[in-house]
Amino acid sequence: MSDTAIVITVAYAVAVVIGSVVSFAIYASTRGRGVDDVDTPGHARRETAWLIVMIVALFALLMATIFFVPYGETAGAGKQIVRVVGVQYAWAQVEPSDVVVDRPVEFWLESEGINGEPAVNHGLGVYDPDGTLLFQAQVIPGQVQKVVHTFTEPGTYEILCLEYCGAKHHEMRSFFEVRGQ
Repeated sequence: MSDTAIVITVAYAVAVVIGSVVSFAIYASTRGRGVDDVDTPGHARRETAWLIVMIVALFALLMATIFFVPYGETAGAGKQIVRVVGVQYAWAQVEPSDVVVDRPVEFWLESEGINGEPAVNHGLGVYDPDGTLLFQAQVIPGQVQKVVHTFTEPGTYEILCLEYCGAKHHEMRSFFEVRGQ
């Protein structure tokens, strides 16, 4: 299990425990009282206090997990860049044809038309040598989609199109090498 998954699992477990404690406390504080014994101003103060406690707890949960969300420019200075262009029925890998393990790779994904054909949407899927899908991304004409991934094992990786793009969609595949350092 990755460090990110562990942090998120622990954070949500803490949130469930806090929510359970709050629910039990509310239940216990209202049990066994008659309608005439209700302390409305006291309940209002407690509700305000619980609201503040919950807002602070949720904000703390957000701050504990937000930096582990895998989006944005996360490749860093030592990144490798692989530019992949989807054209009708082919992935045209431009640069480079191989990458090195344990260094972040930033994939720049584009879709272009060729021979007067319009560009179409593609779904890029990268598979490891065992055929397991590692990640996928939507490739939209006119936009550069960036995806960051760090490969940990050398081998031949496959790129497949995951979105139907025409009659020869099934032929849209490419390969690249990940080599050891």
